[in-house]
Amino acid sequence: MKQKLLIYDDNCPLCAWYSNLFVKYGLLQSEERKPFSSLDNDILLRIDFDKGKDEIPYIDTATGKVLYGIDALVDILSAKMPWLPAVVNIKPVNWFLRKLYKLVSYNRKVIVAKKCGKGDIDCAPSFNIFYRLLFLVLFLAFNSAMVYPIHTYVLSAIPAYTKSFYEVETAHFILVALNCTLAFTLPAKRAFEYIGQVNMLALETVLLLLLLIPVLAYFSSAIWIICLYFLLLTIFIISEYLRRMDYAGIITRNRWLAAINITSFSGIVLYIIS
Repeated sequence: MKQKLLIYDDNCPLCAWYSNLFVKYGLLQSEERKPFSSLDNDILLRIDFDKGKDEIPYIDTATGKVLYGIDALVDILSAKMPWLPAVVNIKPVNWFLRKLYKLVSYNRKVIVAKKCGKGDIDCAPSFNIFYRLLFLVLFLAFNSAMVYPIHTYVLSAIPAYTKSFYEVETAHFILVALNCTLAFTLPAKRAFEYIGQVNMLALETVLLLLLLIPVLAYFSSAIWIICLYFLLLTIFIISEYLRRMDYAGIITRNRWLAAINITSFSGIVLYIIS
């Protein structure tokens, strides 16, 4: 008879993925992993639901003891890594891991942009302004820093490309400033959602452009590779933009904003490649 149960957000692909890894590698039995959306009321009443939305719950059904977040993950992983609890209990390590967990957990819906289905339990995490701002600042800094390698190793491989790094970085910050300005026209909650989705789309774009660097290192003269990759990337960006803006409620409620956003982004791209 099963005694422990990991309860995960099945509307979060990230949560579903890593909790499934526990089953795949023998840390959990398949019946010891259950989604919030099909949770029995008996189990639901035995956990702190508000805390469970922010930190994944792991309940011992025999004793009623519930571990959350990092404590739950460490308990599961320690079955194959018995040294892990001692490492995690080191104060600086513990502090860092808890902060990192909260950064990801509080922003997981921004990362995956997927709503709960109709009739499902809403286990979306609480809104925490500190971790949302930290999320935005960290990825803005990363995206800004990655402009240099993208300019140097990707864009410079295009024969007609003539812009300097400073011109590209300036164009990037103009787009950031425009998006922040547009966000101020929205209600606070939707503004943070909009900025978060734009930030994630920028991160996805940056990461996909960085993937071109090792390819171009071996095929620097194959311009057709760049053209094909940029075509596929453009299709992906458009599809992902529409999906994320629909999640944020921009497509249905603020189409004018989406129109300005798309126009300005297209203008920046044309400026960079012209």
